[in-house]
Amino acid sequence: MILWALILAATVQFLAPREGAQVIGPTTLEVATNAAEVDRVEFLVDGTLAGIARTAPYRLNYDFGASLAPHHIVAHVRSHHFQQDDVAEVRTLAVGGETITVNMVEVPMRVRANGTVSAKDLRVFEDGQQQTIRDVLWERPPSRFVFLVDRSQSMNEGKLAASLKAIDGALELLKPTDTAQIIFFNHNYGMLEDLPRGVNVSAKYADVVPSGGTALRDALVSTVHEARTNTIVITDGGDRNSEVSDEAALRKISGTNSAFFALVFDQASSFLEKASSNTGGDIRTVNADSVRGEMRELIADINSRYLLTYQSTGKKKGWRTIKISGTRFGVSVMKARKGYFAE
Repeated sequence: MILWALILAATVQFLAPREGAQVIGPTTLEVATNAAEVDRVEFLVDGTLAGIARTAPYRLNYDFGASLAPHHIVAHVRSHHFQQDDVAEVRTLAVGGETITVNMVEVPMRVRANGTVSAKDLRVFEDGQQQTIRDVLWERPPSRFVFLVDRSQSMNEGKLAASLKAIDGALELLKPTDTAQIIFFNHNYGMLEDLPRGVNVSAKYADVVPSGGTALRDALVSTVHEARTNTIVITDGGDRNSEVSDEAALRKISGTNSAFFALVFDQASSFLEKASSNTGGDIRTVNADSVRGEMRELIADINSRYLLTYQSTGKKKGWRTIKISGTRFGVSVMKARKGYFAE
């Protein structure tokens, strides 16, 4: 005699996003289900696997980027040793229209708080106008890391070699979903080169010899990209050969998806200070003995930052000022992007 187990269909409901919502940039995907013995929940966006949630709450963060297009989002709840598949789906609407300009703004933040911080614990103003916070992510989304390495004459006496070893240590702390690149500069600058997992940077570039002058701003501008980027420059702080002005370079790098950090063997220039301040980055003074430790602390700091996102209602071009504050006792924003240039 064959016994057939009766498995009843489970209910699956999208909690985020809702049917007909508009999505852009980092967004939470979440479903609720009464299914028993859930093996995993698979989220698909426009037919492509976006990620998997294995335990309740069944949610993940997905970056829709800057696309204004509508999307088809599907959740498959696999249960009972993958014998059952219950499905829910939503369709989002295109964002905006021909007469609407959309700016999705990302603000990395260092926050001091009692407990985890959510959107209700913060308020954000752009040019004095309060904005609606879309999300506050406590887990850093996938990012592009660019290591901008000074190879000018002033980086001799072991500074350059120590810097490359510091990058080796930094790569160990990046997330599996991150990407990394390196670019060297003196009075000229080279090409961006990918740093794959497992690469030994200090060995691969051991033949790079310090020489020439410094064109930091020119090199930095060459690395700007639309992707979410953390740029870490290692330098002696001087810039005597760039053709790009301070103002032009700051305008170029102070976008909505970039943060600028620096490890400086000498006193930081005003340009480095402004670049860091504008984008919510950080600057640390180092020497050949301390650069590796400071680099590891810097990556740990980047990994522990919150990411606040909002859809700007601003219309003007040029510099837009951002101010963020807490709405409850014990929430203090220690460092965040001060603004961005809207083109």
